[in-house]
Amino acid sequence: MVRIADVRYYGQAFEVRVEVGDGELEPAAIDRVADAFHDEHRRLYGYEFADDPRQQVEWVNVRVTGIGPIRSPEVVPIDDGSGADSARTGARRSYFDDWADVPTYERSRLGTGDTIEGPAVIEEFGSTVPLHPGFRAEVDRLGNLRIVRSSE
Repeated sequence: MVRIADVRYYGQAFEVRVEVGDGELEPAAIDRVADAFHDEHRRLYGYEFADDPRQQVEWVNVRVTGIGPIRSPEVVPIDDGSGADSARTGARRSYFDDWADVPTYERSRLGTGDTIEGPAVIEEFGSTVPLHPGFRAEVDRLGNLRIVRSSE
């Protein structure tokens, strides 16, 4: 874990990032961050207020980053599709070149080889894909949508 603090003199508009280090944030650790801030402020701007008690050091943000090895996810092919109509959920009023009721599809119900012609809307939990007129969405074996002009 790496901890970084965005620190500034009270009232300043810009922060300086300094490493916080490991361990509890007890008074000695907070003093070490303040010392590191004064040093970095001097390096960046040519001055610091370490000896001026009127210039309080203000912590604005603390960032924690976890670094370590991760296992790559297993790429699993999806099942063959049974036609995009099995993923159709209804229609919604949408604007492409004009307002029209266009079909909607649930992406998680699409399978390998399913194809949708635009205009349409493909929906899923974290995203909505507007499929414009003149374009086609094709589902590959990994569940990716390949969107191409219908004339291709």
